[in-house]
Amino acid sequence: MSVGFESVRLASEAAFRAMAAPLAETFLVRQQRQLDLAQSGHAIHYWGFCAFCGDRARFTCDWHAAFSHPDGRQEPNWRERLVCDRCGLNNRLRAALHFMQARAGLQRSSLIYLTEQATPFYAAMRQRSDCLVGSEFLRDGTPPGGHNVGGLRHEDVTALSFSDGIFDLVGCFEVLEHVHDYRAGLRELRRVLRPGGHLTASFPFRMDLSETLVRARIDAAGEVEHLAEPEYHGDPLREGGILCFRHFGWDILDAMRMAGFSEAACHLYWSWDLGYLGDPQCLFHAVR
Repeated sequence: MSVGFESVRLASEAAFRAMAAPLAETFLVRQQRQLDLAQSGHAIHYWGFCAFCGDRARFTCDWHAAFSHPDGRQEPNWRERLVCDRCGLNNRLRAALHFMQARAGLQRSSLIYLTEQATPFYAAMRQRSDCLVGSEFLRDGTPPGGHNVGGLRHEDVTALSFSDGIFDLVGCFEVLEHVHDYRAGLRELRRVLRPGGHLTASFPFRMDLSETLVRARIDAAGEVEHLAEPEYHGDPLREGGILCFRHFGWDILDAMRMAGFSEAACHLYWSWDLGYLGDPQCLFHAVR
């Protein structure tokens, strides 16, 4: 069974502001429904449809990394902790794969590059693609384009080893916030795409910010300078996580266009039935 991916496409902050009132009302309705589901404080279960499994599925969410509301109520981290009991993929991963299938031209024969390899998402994509390349940023001396003893390929997203214009689709999820020179990263991701190829990406995004919030940067001496309390995200290869340099604002769309992409847009999505809870949820998509 095939299920479509429904989203609101926003090509600019102005487009978002024009829809702010109806979106705010929609967010409040969804928020209340989610809070009602989570009111017990125990493990959460409900039935829906998993687009990855292609079948009815039970979704489960725990309270790890829960959020606190000003009134004291707790809400689960729906994005990361709401999983399908059958495939084990969380909300974010299932939605990303679904979007790539429904909106970004993903086919079994597509030549795909993922900026990750040691992750559940890469394993899931291997079930959907015959032509998949993944990589990690390694620090063990593996040369660019080479593989370490564990079979992981090393790539630096700001200086990829691939030839120009070879991939049909690039997926870059929760990576660009950790790349100091993310603009160089965007240029490289465009370079390795064929004309008409698709980029699908996700990263920490603040809908209330016109300009990206810089949390850390590299100073003239090559050292990390923290401009806010250090924030580290989970990393499959490193204990202690990896530093987050920024939370993106709406100017990320301009950065995509300056890198040479067209049709750059933020796609807002939510679905109770598909287990895509949490607001705002978004994916970014652009075309070479």
